[in-house]
Amino acid sequence: MLQGSNSRTVWRHSVLRACVALESLGYNADALLDEFDLSLNQLFEPGLRVSTDAFNLMLAQCQVETGHDDFGILAGQSVPITNSALGIAVRASASALDGINRFKKFAPVIESGTVFSIKQHDDTHIVSIRGWNSQWNPAMQDALVSSLCLATDYLTPENCKPRYVKLIQPEPTNTATWHACLSETIEWEAQEVEVAWESKALLHPRLLADESTALLNDALMEPQLQQVLRASLHHRVESQISQHLQAGNTTPDLVASDLNMGTRTLQRLLKEDGTSFKEILKLLRQEHAKNLLDTREPIAQVASRLGYDDPGTFSKSFKAWFGLSPSDYIENKKNPTKT
Repeated sequence: MLQGSNSRTVWRHSVLRACVALESLGYNADALLDEFDLSLNQLFEPGLRVSTDAFNLMLAQCQVETGHDDFGILAGQSVPITNSALGIAVRASASALDGINRFKKFAPVIESGTVFSIKQHDDTHIVSIRGWNSQWNPAMQDALVSSLCLATDYLTPENCKPRYVKLIQPEPTNTATWHACLSETIEWEAQEVEVAWESKALLHPRLLADESTALLNDALMEPQLQQVLRASLHHRVESQISQHLQAGNTTPDLVASDLNMGTRTLQRLLKEDGTSFKEILKLLRQEHAKNLLDTREPIAQVASRLGYDDPGTFSKSFKAWFGLSPSDYIENKKNPTKT
């Protein structure tokens, strides 16, 4: 299954990692690819992208076929068959933090809906990874987090492991592979995926760094990044607006920062796609407003969660959208036969 229009996609290297892991366990990768209308020859074509939903199904099938719940971890730890420009740039980075920042910038190339953010708290740097679909197999998280940890292990002094890892998934029956490859400390069923390292280890200068090589490969990655961003922009903006609405507010500046671009660039690209930040925000507010009111959440609280300082302003907007006030909407839900 190759990419479809407006669908989320993964780059070919993620699929190749899964194939390496499958072959290392004694199974036939060609047979698996054939079930998804793919071949190894296709996976060697530069620029090829595969539907994320198809890749999710592929990982789930590999788990079942091999009996390895930890297959995602094994895929992330697999040595790619081919070198990617991103892999070369990361390994040539001046520090582990520079390498992680490259993961952050080019995350949409790895998976078009994924967003990295990095923050420092005291002596710890924390990488948050967002954009997960709740219906995906946990192996999706495992594969990306595992590959990030593998790359960072290579870049840090004495292969410094993360201080802790947070995963959304429930705790597996046997966690040995997760602890061996990720961290001794793992929080399961967390609110979001996080990986935390000692800041000193990430900032340590690397003797094997080659900044010119890193920058050259950054330049090779840039066209892929721009292509993916344009193809998935609307979805990514929706996703980030929804994230910020849950915290109570959102602005073009916040979303542009999340997407690693300037506010003017974001607004220009949305205009070229025939929409605007304001229009996407309005449509999401409409959707979330009904959903929240359906859960019997108080109107004032709904207004606050959608970024309105005044419940009255929210009520006016709601009536303009749907032709009735929030309180009337709730009453109609309680008594659907009442006119």
